[in-house]
Amino acid sequence: MPGITEEWKIFRDGQQLEYFIKISGFENKMQTWRPGREVWSKVFCHGESEFSVDIYPNGNEKRNKKHISVYLVNRNDWDVKVHVNFSIGRHYRKEYHKIGANSSMGWERFCEHQDILADTALDAEGKLTTTVTISAIWEEVICDGKVTKKLLEETKEDVEDLKSEITDLKKEIKSLTSKTESGRKETKKMLPETQNELACLRSEVADLKD
Repeated sequence: MPGITEEWKIFRDGQQLEYFIKISGFENKMQTWRPGREVWSKVFCHGESEFSVDIYPNGNEKRNKKHISVYLVNRNDWDVKVHVNFSIGRHYRKEYHKIGANSSMGWERFCEHQDILADTALDAEGKLTTTVTISAIWEEVICDGKVTKKLLEETKEDVEDLKSEITDLKKEIKSLTSKTESGRKETKKMLPETQNELACLRSEVADLKD
């Protein structure tokens, strides 16, 4: 979250990802933020999947006030199974969990405010560091989601191009119709004059015959 968090990651043995989130002014956020207001991390990747972390300094809802709520968010269009560890100060939770597409898992009462203050989880500047470790991941195999997404975007672009072409064609047809109507009016206007000239020519031809 720009301006609020510092974030970095470490890959270990190509399988385990450790993601660190340092949140500034966390002690103040615990005391002043309403329940339901969260700090969210940047998006990070493990394998082909994208994740982020939501942290609620004063609980994710009113009944969890004075607690810290934490969630790992699956930002993909497919399900994932993960071994995930969350740690804040001395507080530690471990879980093997299936996370549905575009869903999340976590703990609404990860720890209490008084525990954070008691175990010196906050640094001298009042910052709190949360560590998320994903040690294994199983990703649902679907019809290539990225390719499908790309094809869908390309199809949308093609549709927009077709709409634009249709709009241009309608304008051309309208212009041609207008010109045709104008031509018809001009022809209708010229017809009497042409008929008069033709009558004069016929009269002259008759005089010549006489």
